[in-house]
Amino acid sequence: MKNYILLIIFISMLKISFAQNGELPLPFVQQEPKYDTAPCFPGGPHAMMKYFDDSIRYPEPERTKFIQGNVMVKFSVTKEGSVIDVQVVNGVPGGPNLARESVRIIQSMPIWIPVSKNGKPVEAEYTLSVPFKIKNKR
Repeated sequence: MKNYILLIIFISMLKISFAQNGELPLPFVQQEPKYDTAPCFPGGPHAMMKYFDDSIRYPEPERTKFIQGNVMVKFSVTKEGSVIDVQVVNGVPGGPNLARESVRIIQSMPIWIPVSKNGKPVEAEYTLSVPFKIKNKR
């Protein structure tokens, strides 16, 4: 009888312990990485920043109002390295022209080094922050 009561107390304590965590623990399943390599702008991140500096045409309404910030853009890099399906994820408040310029600049990017999976190029989605910073106040 004493062992039976101890067993009930032990089971109750176990239930309380699992109830506090929310669920029974599940075994950890390691996921296979999506890709062998990530898509890459030719020349790497420094080359991409130079591309932005050389190519961005700062919209005059935003420049006049001194509106700055980063526009988040999502796009796909094809298995050939072309940039397609450009979409603005998050723009700069009060700067709709910055979003339009971000789409233009991303669509005109050079061919990227595509993603590879099992040694073969594949299409992949990529998200990028396009910086808009006014160099000289006018």
